[in-house]
Amino acid sequence: MSFFIRKGGDGSKNYSAGGRKRKAAHSDKHAKAKKRAEEDEEIDSEGSDIEGRGDAGYESEEDDETPEEKRLRLAKLYLAEVERELSDRKGNKEDQDLATEVEERLKEDVEEEKGKLRKEFSVNLVTLSSEHVKYWGDKHHKLAITCVVISPDSTRVYSASKDAGIVVWDLHTGEKVFRVAGGRKGQESYHGGHCNTVLALAVSSDGKYLASGDMDKLIHIWDTATMKRVYTFKGHRDSISGLVFRRGTHTLYSCSFDRSVKIWSVDERAYVETLFGHQDMVCAIDCGARERCVTAGGRDGTARVWKIVEESQLVFNGPQTSLDCIRLLNEEHWVTAGEDGHLAVWGIHKKKPLAVVQHSHGVDQTNQDPNWISALATMHNTDTVVTGSRDGWVRVWKVGEGFRTITEVHKVAVAGFVNSLAISKCGEWVVAGVGQEHKLGRWWRDKVAKNKVVVIKVPASDASVNANLDD
Repeated sequence: MSFFIRKGGDGSKNYSAGGRKRKAAHSDKHAKAKKRAEEDEEIDSEGSDIEGRGDAGYESEEDDETPEEKRLRLAKLYLAEVERELSDRKGNKEDQDLATEVEERLKEDVEEEKGKLRKEFSVNLVTLSSEHVKYWGDKHHKLAITCVVISPDSTRVYSASKDAGIVVWDLHTGEKVFRVAGGRKGQESYHGGHCNTVLALAVSSDGKYLASGDMDKLIHIWDTATMKRVYTFKGHRDSISGLVFRRGTHTLYSCSFDRSVKIWSVDERAYVETLFGHQDMVCAIDCGARERCVTAGGRDGTARVWKIVEESQLVFNGPQTSLDCIRLLNEEHWVTAGEDGHLAVWGIHKKKPLAVVQHSHGVDQTNQDPNWISALATMHNTDTVVTGSRDGWVRVWKVGEGFRTITEVHKVAVAGFVNSLAISKCGEWVVAGVGQEHKLGRWWRDKVAKNKVVVIKVPASDASVNANLDD
């Protein structure tokens, strides 16, 4: 049957009565002319709904301003906001001191926009010791902790494990705020949480949503206020290995062992786009405020910068054999680490690493293979990098001037496999997810270790120096 049907009913009937149809059309000429006259009739101004609108004929002052005037107005508003914020934080100060702080803040904003901002914070972590380390456990984390993430306001820690459970902790007291039990295989249709190992967690920059991805190829979205699941994204063909929200939005980026990167809109509950290019499992992803993300391609040996708007990608190669972790330092620099034990600093303008440390966590004494770096965290717009492996240490690194050097400045004893790391925005906490096994398999087993969340409190005297790092 054709998609185009003759007006008036069945095509064959109309055709057999063609003579009568033409005659009827001739008799309807007066009716059609009358209808056209009614449609063309003028509308009385009193009946128009345009005049009744509140904005009809209204032009604001902003509509008349030139581009230069608009820039000046926005600059004045921004400057007033910065002055108000600094004066509220510091209290009543001399005008000269306030002007100096405003000038420094504006310089930092410019450097941050250019991707060159590098505040010195790593020096505050050199005093950490075993006294500052606490271990938190829960019955829903009987197996190894696979991922941890800290809320933007530095009040909560979200942790997930191989037994598919998710626990929400109060970062300051260690109390459990929420617990979502993991299910078993075959319970996917009715269980409220995950039913397989959770490998990735991400929190939106406003703290409203938590995203979690598992080895069943599912991404759950949770309302952090109640920890009720609000939606589930499906589309990846293999395990979800990484999740990140673009800062200031509810746009979610996900990467998977299926070698793809996908973009989702949480507000619209919708799939947006898929990015292809990696030749092996995509192991990690990170994103800042710009509409782009960086990914680590595992054993394809590449890091990639995805420019979403331009629909292009930049490929970065190096001497390393595997890239398993990636984190941004700022909008134009990032750090990678991997199975071969390397730790490298990269920049957007150079295809090779700016600085590399091989065997950064030593070697296995039994076979001399380098220790696998399984966790990596950075503090945005600072010189601080924190790494974890299975050698019994969480190591603190400092990125040098110009991002051309990276050196170890301190280490804290943490037993077991460090599968995930996070640094709070306020700079007062370092959190690690630790287990007896690596998050991706059971190749090794450390029976001395504990499957717990490790919380390291940065001494208050040091953290307070950089209380404005999250601005």
